[in-house]
Amino acid sequence: MPKYLFGSHVYSPEHESWQRILQKGYATRLRPVCLCLVQGDGPALYIALARGQYLIKRLPYSGALHAPHCEHYEPPPELSGLGQVSGSAIREELETQTTTLSLDFALTKGRSRQPGAASEVEHESVRSDGTKLTMRGLMHFLMDEAGLTRWTPAMAGRRNWYVVRRELLKAASSKMTKGQPLPTLLHIPESFALDRADEIRARQRDSLARLSESTSARMILLGEVKAIENARFGKCLVVKHMPDTKLLMTDDLHKHLVSRFAHQMQMWSQLEVSHLMVLATISRSAQGVLSVEAACLMNANEHWLPFESLFEWELLDALHRSHRRFTKGLRYNLPSSKPLASVVLQDTGEVSAALFVVPQEAEGEYDQAIEELTEQSKLMAWKWRAGAEQMPRLPLTWNEQQEAQQQGEQPNDQARDELPQQAQVEPDDDDPGSPPEAVEPGEAFEQN
Repeated sequence: MPKYLFGSHVYSPEHESWQRILQKGYATRLRPVCLCLVQGDGPALYIALARGQYLIKRLPYSGALHAPHCEHYEPPPELSGLGQVSGSAIREELETQTTTLSLDFALTKGRSRQPGAASEVEHESVRSDGTKLTMRGLMHFLMDEAGLTRWTPAMAGRRNWYVVRRELLKAASSKMTKGQPLPTLLHIPESFALDRADEIRARQRDSLARLSESTSARMILLGEVKAIENARFGKCLVVKHMPDTKLLMTDDLHKHLVSRFAHQMQMWSQLEVSHLMVLATISRSAQGVLSVEAACLMNANEHWLPFESLFEWELLDALHRSHRRFTKGLRYNLPSSKPLASVVLQDTGEVSAALFVVPQEAEGEYDQAIEELTEQSKLMAWKWRAGAEQMPRLPLTWNEQQEAQQQGEQPNDQARDELPQQAQVEPDDDDPGSPPEAVEPGEAFEQN
């Protein structure tokens, strides 16, 4: 259980007065300190109010300052596409507790836009300079913010669409784009149940009300693809949990979609337990017909973790079977020619391990870029040249490192060679170096 320093008092979320403690800190604008580090000063956090609940959140760009085992830890942004868009396409404002997103796609019908062209993520990524989020970038941002890129063994069997939707809606709250709250522009289908069909349909109509304002209005739909099939005229997209709705697509749009997302659709067909997620802009005609204007597809495994190749899926599967703790890296606007840490392990002790799936056709510059990234982030690197070699042994967990040292063994693979000599154990309640036990809340906080 995490512990936090409020002035001179230490509290944890399990305290019976936790919400009252946070309320007092929120009123005085106190910055709690996370006690996840065994040595040195802990990183500061801030208290936010969302949907009537007080929450502790990490400060912008401070995730890498936390211990890898901490729930507030976030891999260094330069290891994923987040580093390219933070501070430009994504701007956090602590005073108002809002995040402003700049999008590079339209939410109204404009003369310069071609409604028949699908949003193809790789072309968008190459074109974008990082100052605006592509459709893929927005989908990746929401998955990251929702915590759906983090994994611990305790999450096994606990993720379904109800949980995914709930966390995505939380992630969208307090976000602004194009001068409007993102939740008013975003529709995520509610889990459908026959015994509640009428009330679910009513809520869906309310959620899509913006489309009734004008035929030029657009909304963002985020859901799971059920099928892309023939309609009487043209094609249609069928989204799960929207059984009464078929989203029409022109033949031209369908052609672009199938061409540009062929790999995603092939992987979805091959991996029956996987999910195919879609983020699309949709419109409604004067006759009430819903249509897709642009779309982006993304693969996710059975645990709703995104992946971009069968090799990444194989790596995630190995990590699940090994009961590892990790964060999945996402590209946002980053093109495929740039290195991406597919996974950052958070169970290797004081220093995290960045896992890279290197394309078979990658040349020396790609490896050099990986070395520069890991040196900058001070993480140890693990590389798998997928397709050219078998997957190397995964880096040791902290417990495995301790067992190996006790048995007098020395790590001998690429990741073990880079383990730090003075790695430290995660804080434990019985460890004399751990923070003091939580105390009862006082009448006021003493601020250092």
